[in-house]
Parts: sequence; C-alpha cells; structure tokens
Amino acid sequence: MSRTTPHPAGVPPRRRSRRLASLMTACAALGAVLLAPGTAEAAGSTNRDAFENLGQADRAEWMWGIASDTRLSNMSIPGTHDTLSIHGGAWVQTQEDYGDSANTLAAQLDRGIRAIDIRARVSGGGAFTIHHGVKYQNANFDDVLTKAQSFLRQHPTESIVMRLKAECVYGSKSGLTECENDPDSTTPEKVRAIFGDYVRKYPGLFYAPSVSGGSQAAVPTLGEVRGKVVLGSFDNAGADDTYGLKGFNDRKEDHWEPDSVGEKWNYVKGNVNKAITGNANDLYVTYSSASKFPSLSPTLVAGGYWEVRGGVNTEVPAVNYNLMKHLNSSAGRVGIIMTDFPGWGLVNAIIDHNDDNMVKGGQRSIWLVNADKTYSNSQYQGRCMVRGPEFDAGDGGLVTQRPCQSSPPSSHQWTATKPDTFDGKGYFWIKASNGKCLTMPYNNGTAPAAGTQLFWWPCETRWFSGSQMWNVMPTKLATSTGSRPAYYFINNWTGLCLSMDPATASTSGGKVTQDTCPK
Repeated sequence: MSRTTPHPAGVPPRRRSRRLASLMTACAALGAVLLAPGTAEAAGSTNRDAFENLGQADRAEWMWGIASDTRLSNMSIPGTHDTLSIHGGAWVQTQEDYGDSANTLAAQLDRGIRAIDIRARVSGGGAFTIHHGVKYQNANFDDVLTKAQSFLRQHPTESIVMRLKAECVYGSKSGLTECENDPDSTTPEKVRAIFGDYVRKYPGLFYAPSVSGGSQAAVPTLGEVRGKVVLGSFDNAGADDTYGLKGFNDRKEDHWEPDSVGEKWNYVKGNVNKAITGNANDLYVTYSSASKFPSLSPTLVAGGYWEVRGGVNTEVPAVNYNLMKHLNSSAGRVGIIMTDFPGWGLVNAIIDHNDDNMVKGGQRSIWLVNADKTYSNSQYQGRCMVRGPEFDAGDGGLVTQRPCQSSPPSSHQWTATKPDTFDGKGYFWIKASNGKCLTMPYNNGTAPAAGTQLFWWPCETRWFSGSQMWNVMPTKLATSTGSRPAYYFINNWTGLCLSMDPATASTSGGKVTQDTCPK
C-alpha cells in the first residue's frame, strides 16, 4: 500500500526486523483505512461512488481473511472489462487512467480489482502488445505480468483471475475498428506458442493447471492459487477446451451491444441473481460493460447521463450505480463481475458478498488498539482493558476489563510508549492515563504462571522492571471485507502475552491476565 497512514492510536512505531517492519506498515495502513471515509468498511451511496472513482489504494489484501478452502467459484470477485483500455477516446476507453505500461493495472489491484481482461495483439511475430481493437494501449504483456508478479509478491494472500483474449482477426482485417496481427499470417497455434513462452519466462506466476494447454483445470480453492495468476479463459486462440478453468464461460452475461441502458441492466441483474441462487461449484461471470454506436458509449452505460427534468438538470445513473445499490441490499456469492469505470463503492459492494467465506473470531491474547486509545479484546468483543480498583496503599491497583464505551473514561485508556530511562532493547511501557505502567506481579522474583492477574504500578527504572516491558507484535484479524490490524503484547520477563481470564470474561471487573501467546 503506497498511501502514507498514521500509526494506530496508543501504539507508537519502533525499530523492528525488516519482516516485522513490513508487516507493521501494512497493519498500520489497514488500521487507518478502517477510520477513513470511502474505505473497505463503507458502503457507497452515490453515482460517483460507483463510477470512475476507485478511491484510495486501501484494498490490496482483502482476500486475506477468506478461508483458504473456498473455491473461486464460490467467491465474489470485482474485475475490469478491457482492463488497460485508457486510450482511444470515448468509444474505446473503458477504465480510469492511472498511466501507461500497465500502471493502470497496478492501481486497480491496489484498489481491490482481482479479475482482469487482457487483450493481446501479436507484434513482431513473437510478443504480445495490449490493444482494444485497433487502438494500442501503450502497454505490452511483459508490463502486465511484471506488475501482476510484483503485486502478488508484496501481497501473497491474493490471487488474480485473468481472462486473456487474442484481440485481432486472423488474416487481413476487414473492419476499421479491427486490429491486425504482425505478421497477418499469424495463426491461433502461433498465438498459443507465444503465450507458452511467456509462461516459461515467468516461472511460478501462473497457476500451472490453468496454463498447461492440455485440458482445462478444475476450479481451484483460494488456498491453491494464493500468490498466483489464474487463467480463466484464453479466447480467440483455438484454446476453448485446453486452457483456463472448466465452466469459466458457461454462465456468462456479455450482451455488449444492447439497445438501451435499461436493457443492459436487466441482463446484468438477471445473471447476478442467478449467481446468488446458483450452485456454489459453478462459475458465474457477468460483464456489466456495454456500448452501441452511435448512441451508447461505455461511459454512458456505466455512469449514466444528465437530462432536464422539470427545468432542473438531473443526473440519471446507469448500470454501475444500479448494480452497487442492488448488491448493497442483497447477500450471497455473486461471482466474477467485470466492470467499466468502477467506483470504490461498487468494488466494495462486490467484496462484501464474500462475508459467508470469511474466517471469523479472535483470540483472547490478541487485542485491537482503537483510535480512542482503548484496548479491546478480539475474542471477547466489546470488552476493554481498564485501570481497576486501587490497592489499600493507593500506589497501584488491579487491571480488569469492562464493556467498552462509546465515550471511554480515562480509566479505559492506554498508550504504548518508550521508557524514558530504562534500556528496554526496543520494548515498551504500556501506560495508563494516570501515568502508571502495566505490570507483571514481581512474585518475589519468580516469574508468575499463566493466568496471573496484572497490576498497574509506578513505572520502574531497575533491571527487574522487565516485568513492565512489553514487545508490541502486529498481526491481523479477519473482518467481513478482509482484515484489520491487531496486536499481541509479550512480557519481557515471562514471555507470556497480555490476555483475559476466560472464567470472568463476561463479568465487569473480570481479570486481565497473561497467557500463552498466539501461534
């Protein structure tokens, strides 16, 4: 994720290994995303949310929380039709322009797109360039594969489904909008051979059964294709039964020349509804894109138009908006949806339909650090760590948990901070709002066992104050649209983690303890 985001409140940055630093950056970015408008947790409501406005680069890992045994056929996957078509004018361009050399693809992937439609022309007898009809899109197939490979290496939980089409006619072209291969003697067999060269050039990038050329692959599970490009189909290459996935084009909606926007919307809605009620093992692909010269451009079909109603210039939304609203009010798998000019709200609406396949639940030693400086438990949701009752002497007291509050009192607030006089080797104090530290009981110098209740106590500066030193370790917690940052806190002295007592977890004033750290 390229966007710079603040660290979650209450947990400052610290020096870490390169691997942990990378993970922390991702977690922090996701945490900020949850608090930002127009993010993966939000639902779109306007035409602008659905059309030509992919928004922030905050959906690079939405597949993270989906169960690995989920088949691709049982997923809801946002895609783009003619993914790199950003040149050629109103009748050719289909996507928001983020730059040439497949930079537009990279931007789409960061913003949640996971199904792509790549149109290839043979150039020089041995390479693919990217076209939409006769118009070259200032990118080649190496650009596509390089960007896809880079993204998947950075985000190995994700997978990309590719529809590949040999875009040009075989032989000399007969229409003004058709492209012609170079040389024009190119055959489907040659196209397949060139593709094979690319597969070998990028070893491990493609899901091998989908590009073997021997037969179509059975629909894989997400776990089998994480970090891979899956070839869904290889169209116009004489490869209908030898490449891609079985059934990829069997339940497809692609009426691309409708007589009206309303006609196209009815086709789209019908196929989406079939996917919702259909067999989870069957692939459904819906193209919400269309155009018909001279009245319906891709922009008009996707984004609508303006007309005067009652003397007022009024926006009339079209397919993207209607699709977003329909998805926001329904549930269930909707399959792969290929769109022109999608907005963030439409992408989110498709992703939201993966809720049934999300890994749910938390772990009592994993905590959410919230913007209001509260620490809430991921397993016992709605329970926050609090500064409990004082000891008789008043120097310190117990650490307990209570129901989280929308306006938390100071006793519910904590901040991880670097010690001011103690060399903690990168560890932190976790300080209550009264300046006292989260403390492991000294226990006469014997490390206490799991289940021991924690104290709040004046912050120490002696070596045995490792009982107050905590390593802040980032992790992730699955949500309905991917994941959000979470943390576990390891005590420097005991090696055990901040946790909650299961026996008192439902009781106000229940114990906050230490326990075995999550694996």
